[in-house]
Amino acid sequence: VEPFPFFTSSGFKTVGPFVVMIYRMVMGDLLRFVAIYSVFVMGFSQAYYIAFLSYKGEEEGDENPMPSPMESIVAMFLMSLTNFGDYYAALEDTAHEGCAKVLFVTYMVIVAVLLVNLLIAMMGNTYTKIAETKNEWQRQWARIVLVVERGVPPAERLKNLMNYSQPMSDGRRALVLRLNMTEEDKEEMKEILDMKRVHERLSKKRVVEREARAEQRRLIAEKYANVP
Repeated sequence: VEPFPFFTSSGFKTVGPFVVMIYRMVMGDLLRFVAIYSVFVMGFSQAYYIAFLSYKGEEEGDENPMPSPMESIVAMFLMSLTNFGDYYAALEDTAHEGCAKVLFVTYMVIVAVLLVNLLIAMMGNTYTKIAETKNEWQRQWARIVLVVERGVPPAERLKNLMNYSQPMSDGRRALVLRLNMTEEDKEEMKEILDMKRVHERLSKKRVVEREARAEQRRLIAEKYANVP
């Protein structure tokens, strides 16, 4: 379910595509990134917690930077934000300095380099897909209209239909568009009509295929029914 500000603003031509981009990036790309990121943070945090069990500060008042598993998770998060100066220096006071430094390099390469660039690539892919989709704002606008119409009683919808529609020669009523349209409006209308024709053609194709499969099943059933 989209937040209400995202839902209402996605139907505007100027900001609609960007609202859709932000929503899909947050709910899709960012959630996947957090899931993968959490796996590495949890794994490396426990490894560092074990390494810091042998921590002995140079001075008497030095405290263990990772005294508990939860503190180690927070430390891993801070290290992924390149705030690792104190933690890296404290590795020298543990009994596993070499192993801990290897883990540090591995963690920084995977999280700070690979995963961050992976997130950027996923967001860039989402941006490209939505930017290449023509009339995205009109699709969102139509979705908003349909959602709002579901909350209106049928009698009220019919009354409003009679207000904005015009009778045709065959008795049906239709929406009359303005005659003075800009070239951009004409191009958008042409694209909408093309999409409608493609949709109708695909719908007819699916109906024909469905009928053909039904006929094939009927013939097979008759064939086996006639077998003694």
